[in-house]
Amino acid sequence: MKDREPQILAIAAAPFRMMRLVSALVVLTCVVILVAPLSMRASVISDKPFVDLLAFYGATCGAYGVLPFVRRGDIAMVAMWVVLGVGVAPCFSGQELSPAHMFGGMAGVLMAAGPIYLARFRQVAQGDIRLYRRRETEAGA
Repeated sequence: MKDREPQILAIAAAPFRMMRLVSALVVLTCVVILVAPLSMRASVISDKPFVDLLAFYGATCGAYGVLPFVRRGDIAMVAMWVVLGVGVAPCFSGQELSPAHMFGGMAGVLMAAGPIYLARFRQVAQGDIRLYRRRETEAGA
């Protein structure tokens, strides 16, 4: 029976991996649909950085909600790369970079990620720490 335990665990983990992949694809699709018009600012939406802030805040909050098993730092980092991509995209059509829009997008990501890091800081300050990091225990198993 001991020899079969790793196989049983691998079979049980397969649906969770598939669920994580599907939820990541759903979030990526939603982000593309939500954020793609931002690169076509002049023709689609008004020229207000507040729209960028709200779009990236919503997309980052959605990613935190749909991807509970992805590390919080990874979600924030990918969101910042998306901000950079949306900010640079108008350059390919001959427009200039807009620092106000890029900072608006960054502020939206930080507004979504900030409370999560603040909550973790409070947990650590209260003494709620893990003895082993999740990644170390997964590697040892």
